[in-house]
Amino acid sequence: MIRQTLALLLLCSPALAATPAYLDVATSPKGSTAADMFRDLGQVCTGTSFLRQRQTSGSVENLELLLNNQVSLAFVQLDVLKARDQIDQDPRVRALKTLLPLNFDEVHLIARPAVTTTNLLGRTSVRGIQAFSDLQGRKLGAWGGSVITARVLSAKAGVPMTIQEYRGRDEAMAALNAGQVDAVLAVAGQPADWIKALNPAAYRLVPLNIAPARVNGFYRPATLRYPGLGEGVTTYAVQRLLVTRDFKTPERRAALLNYQKCALSKLTQLQETQGFHPKWSDVTFKEQNWPWFK
Repeated sequence: MIRQTLALLLLCSPALAATPAYLDVATSPKGSTAADMFRDLGQVCTGTSFLRQRQTSGSVENLELLLNNQVSLAFVQLDVLKARDQIDQDPRVRALKTLLPLNFDEVHLIARPAVTTTNLLGRTSVRGIQAFSDLQGRKLGAWGGSVITARVLSAKAGVPMTIQEYRGRDEAMAALNAGQVDAVLAVAGQPADWIKALNPAAYRLVPLNIAPARVNGFYRPATLRYPGLGEGVTTYAVQRLLVTRDFKTPERRAALLNYQKCALSKLTQLQETQGFHPKWSDVTFKEQNWPWFK
């Protein structure tokens, strides 16, 4: 009887009840910036065993899972949040909170190399995508949050195009290789390993020639630097946030606030630990445009 009473007291003690069993976190595919940063945070803030990673196709799926209560936290691009709020006018989005404002991910516009031809009169012409504006009336492939980014940039730049949505990057790149789309747009933290691995003889990074005045707000100018694929390619970047539901349960709030506090206090360690994602050097934990979880 005494042992049973002690066991019951231990189970009901505040110390043991202070941490939830687990909370699922939607990241992105293995090797993505979000997945790597979640891994790095777990190594620095060791008391995170209650967080369980769920790899997904990216921001759109992550947001959907979070809104439908299938995960508790999600890595989401700011433009995806804004589009769901301002364009789709989904009232549920307003209830989400920023746990951590993270890095800015660059927009990568990938195309096959342009082909130069000379006619019988000696006049040369170039066929292919050499800038974002060349996509007018053409087809652009994208997946996940990149689909939203493509739609927003197309509207802001005044460059109408057909945006073809795919299930992932392999499917989108296969469509590019088959000539089914003229370019592929991918939002990813630079340097993205899969982009670094592209064959420079078969692919080029194309500049986003959109006037800054047209994309004012949550996009900021950026430059892509990938040897062979394009040095000094002008583009834009959008911030990625780790967002969560606005929990009221004391043990969940306490666990998440401790995780947040740890991350905010360990930024230098995250930036200087060898092997961690290089995008930590861009993080300030200050730039964001969505209410904090507090």
